[in-house]
Amino acid sequence: TRCIVGATNIPFASDAALQATLDQGVVFVPDMLSSAGAVLADSIEHYSKSEYHTARDAEVYAFVQTLTSEKTKEYLARLFKGERAPLSPESAMAMEGASLSPMAALSFVHEDRNSATVGKKFTTWRNSEEDTYDVVVVGGGMAGTSCAYWLSKLAPEKKVAVIESGQVADKRGSSYGASRMYRRMYSDEYFSVMQSRALDLWRDLERESGAQLLKENGLLFYGETDTGETVEGSIPGAAEIMAKLGIPHEYFSRAEDMNAKWPMRAKAGYEGVYEATAGSINATLACETMMSLAKKQAGHSLFTGTSVLDIGIPTPGNVHVTCSNGKLFKAKKLVLAAGAWTNDLLTHLDQQLDLEIWAMHWGHYRVDPKLRQEYPQWFCFRKEDERRWDGGLYYGFPAEGKDDMIKVGIDFCPEDPEFRMRRMADYTYTPNERIVSLIDEFMRENWEGVGERVDMYSSPYTVTRDQYFVLDQLREQPEVSLFTGGCGRAFKFTPLLGKLLAEKTLGLAPSYDVSPFSAERDCVQFDKHASYRYGSGAV
Repeated sequence: TRCIVGATNIPFASDAALQATLDQGVVFVPDMLSSAGAVLADSIEHYSKSEYHTARDAEVYAFVQTLTSEKTKEYLARLFKGERAPLSPESAMAMEGASLSPMAALSFVHEDRNSATVGKKFTTWRNSEEDTYDVVVVGGGMAGTSCAYWLSKLAPEKKVAVIESGQVADKRGSSYGASRMYRRMYSDEYFSVMQSRALDLWRDLERESGAQLLKENGLLFYGETDTGETVEGSIPGAAEIMAKLGIPHEYFSRAEDMNAKWPMRAKAGYEGVYEATAGSINATLACETMMSLAKKQAGHSLFTGTSVLDIGIPTPGNVHVTCSNGKLFKAKKLVLAAGAWTNDLLTHLDQQLDLEIWAMHWGHYRVDPKLRQEYPQWFCFRKEDERRWDGGLYYGFPAEGKDDMIKVGIDFCPEDPEFRMRRMADYTYTPNERIVSLIDEFMRENWEGVGERVDMYSSPYTVTRDQYFVLDQLREQPEVSLFTGGCGRAFKFTPLLGKLLAEKTLGLAPSYDVSPFSAERDCVQFDKHASYRYGSGAV
C-alpha cells in the first residue's frame, strides 16, 4: 500500500489534488495526526510540569509516539471500516457505505472527553508499574539468553524482561547459526579449564531441556608450527597445554599421516594435533532453548522487534530503558548483552569501551557426496601475508544435515576501515570479494572434493585488544552489568558466561575467576581524546 504522511502545511494545492491522489489508491495520513507531537509536548509541559523537566527527551518522544501511533492505527481502522473500538450510533450511521474520506475518518479519532487531559497522562505513564522489572536484559543472543536462563535458576522470584531488536539469535548478530566450535584445545590454560567447566553446564542444559545442543565431531588443529601465538593460539601451544592438563589428544608430526586420514592436502612440513572430544554447538537452538527455559521456569518476558532508543538512570537503582516502539521499561538492574551494539548503548550513559567490530566472513561449499562423511572439524594455522590481506587462519565444520556441503570461514580481519570499525552504523553485511576469493583459493588448494561455493556471509564480531572478554559491572553505574568483546570465541563458554553475568547482576560471588574480564583493565579503556589507528583501536 502506498501512503503519504502529512506534515505541517501539507503540499496539496487543492481538495481536487488530494482527491486525485486518493483515487489512485494512495492512503493519506493527515498532518493533524502526524504533526501532533508539538501540541502533545506542550500539554505535557503544562499539566505534568515536574515530570516533564525531570524526564529524558527520549521518554517524552516515546510517550508522544505511543499516542500518535495508537491514534493513527485507530484512524486507519476507521478509514477502512475495520474499527478497533465500538462506535456510537451516530458514528456508525456516518460510516455506512463507501470508505470514509480522510477528514471524515479523522473526525471520529479523539480522546475521551471524560478522561484525564493528555498532558496529565504522561505522569501516569512514566510512573506506571506496567513494564517495571527487577532486571532488564538488552540483547537476545548468547549472553542475554544465557543470563536470563541463569537468573531464572538463581533468583526465580525476580521479574525479568529480555529486549531484542530482532529475533532471538538474530541473523544480524554473532549468535546465529547451527555451528560453533567447542574445544579444550587452547594455548591458554585459563580458557582450556574454562571450557571444561562450561561443558559440564552444557550437558546439564541438555539434560534439563531434552534438546541436543552439542555434537562431538573431534577437532584437528593443523598447519605451520611457527606462527607464534595467534588469536586462536598455536599448534605447539595447544599440544603443550593439553599434555599439562591431561586432555587426551593425538599429535601428527607428518602431513602424510593427516592426508591419509582425511580428504585434505596438508603441505610438507605441516603438523597437527587432534582432540577427539571437541565438537560443535547448535548456536541458534541453544539461545532459543535457554530463553524458553527462562520463560517456563520463572515467567521471564521476551520482547522481540523492540529497539532501545535511550537509557537513563534518573535516580540510583532506577534504570529507564526507552524503546522505539514507545515502551518505557523500568528496572533496578540493567544487563547489556548487545554484542557489536554495546558502545551504541553505552553512549546513553556517557560511557565507552575500547572495542572494535570486525567483519568476519563465512560460507558454505558443496563437496563430493562420497567424501561428505570424511571431512573433520578443523582449524588451519598459517603465517599472515599482509600484502594479500590473508591472515592465515581458516576453519571448517563437517557436513551437516542432508546437504552435501560444509561450512568454512576465516578467523582474521584485515587492518582496514572496511573491515574494522567502532559503530554498527558503519558496518556492511556484504562480503568483500577479495576475502571471498581468498577462501575460494584456500579450499581449492587444501581440501579434496570441494566444489562450488554456495553462499558467503559477513558477521560482526566484537573484539578487545587483548582478545579477552568484558564481563563486569560499570564502576560509575553499578546498576549496569554487561558482557561484550566475545572475540569470536565466546559461544563455547555460553552457559558459564551466562551464570557469571547473572551472578554479577545479583551481587553474588563469582563461581569462576572473572578478573581477566574486568571492564577496568587498561586495554578496554577508551580515551575520547586519543587518536586511534585501525587494527589497534580505530575510530
